[in-house]
Amino acid sequence: MKRTILTLIFSFLSLSAGFLKLPYLQNVTDSTIYVCWEGSDSVAGQVFFGLTPAKEQVVVDSNRTLRHEVLLSRLLPDTIYYYQVIAGIDTSPEGFFRTPAPALNCFRFAVYGDNRTDSVAHQAVVDRMCQVSPLPVVLFNVGDLTANSTAGEYLTFFNIARNLLRFQPLFPVIGNHDNRNIGNYLLNFVLPGNERYYSVLYGNCAFIIVDNYTDFSVGSEQYRWLETELIHYSTSPGIRHIFVIFHEPPYTTSLNHSGNQAVQEFLCPLFEQYQVRAVFCGHIHAYEHSLVNNIHYFTTGGGGAPLHTGWRDPEPWTVYREAVYQFMLIDVSGDTVLLRGVRTDGSEFDSTLLFNLNGIEEQKGSVLISPVSAFPVLTRGKINITFNITQPGLVKLTIYDPAGKKVLTPVNKFLNTGVHNLHFELNRRGSYFAICHLNNRISFSRFIRL
Repeated sequence: MKRTILTLIFSFLSLSAGFLKLPYLQNVTDSTIYVCWEGSDSVAGQVFFGLTPAKEQVVVDSNRTLRHEVLLSRLLPDTIYYYQVIAGIDTSPEGFFRTPAPALNCFRFAVYGDNRTDSVAHQAVVDRMCQVSPLPVVLFNVGDLTANSTAGEYLTFFNIARNLLRFQPLFPVIGNHDNRNIGNYLLNFVLPGNERYYSVLYGNCAFIIVDNYTDFSVGSEQYRWLETELIHYSTSPGIRHIFVIFHEPPYTTSLNHSGNQAVQEFLCPLFEQYQVRAVFCGHIHAYEHSLVNNIHYFTTGGGGAPLHTGWRDPEPWTVYREAVYQFMLIDVSGDTVLLRGVRTDGSEFDSTLLFNLNGIEEQKGSVLISPVSAFPVLTRGKINITFNITQPGLVKLTIYDPAGKKVLTPVNKFLNTGVHNLHFELNRRGSYFAICHLNNRISFSRFIRL
């Protein structure tokens, strides 16, 4: 897609325009980002941005077009920027974004999709996503943003998601409904690579987006590209987690669709060989979590399309399934990843903790869970922990086994500053992970039950 060459100036334009699509963020890197919008008239526009709400810099797109894709460059890594668009007499709401950095080890992202058809349900999912704290810094969509990929349907999509997309760069994948008019799909996004399949780096994570509708059989161009990306990221010291995202899941127990056999045959062996942390898909209008050969497959297709409520009998690899409007919230903290589903009422479900074992050291002594100091006394079965809380708040401590399965939540209540004692039992010996929430802060530790 041809991009517009922009000039940096410090002046205002006095042309009239209205926003059909309010500004949204695309293709963020540690030094660049695109701010996109569409107007009702062919006029020029400008983006004011900076490190403070004063927005000290401006980039002007002097081309009189309906659609604008403005590149902001020379940005600082791991930095929050404020921005605002002026097109003629119209001024957009203020937005902000955070640039990634190679050394960024702690951040939150969200995944959802299959938004077509039911605008009310899609709006409910977006509204709940806007209420989580802290907000995700980047958003991935598993496809089928619209029913038929028409221009009018994309206007609806961007209108519903407007309060989300002005804060979070969106990276979508192509769904079967998006592929009905691929030209309209590509027109609305500024993506890396060939824009059908591509990879994204954010902090210590690599996200690989695969296209179900371009040949990915062994030896194909996309297959060779995917294997090259997996080899590269699996051997990069700074990359601790690899996530793969595409539309049609390889495994499902839904009555509406079968698992994609070609993905099972050609791609799943690569995921296993290169130790992909998790795979995100859509296509099934529900939530489903499958665990096959130590790879977690999450279907998160409850973004607005009519729910698929029929299920076959569970398979041995079935972990959890629910026909519900939802999205996924994922917290990365160094070598650990916490994933869970979130319903439109804000309730969470299917909490899963994954980790890179190569980067986590086992501890037989004290464990520090900042900002809570926790000192476990490890005896046969019974764990005694003394908490020294440095700030009051809602404390939630959850224990997970090495497979990432939640074992118990021994504390979930408001605690004041000071020392608190906690006692609970673990029946099985081995390594465990503790995740602590305190005032929207999350930390992880590992310990051994002797």
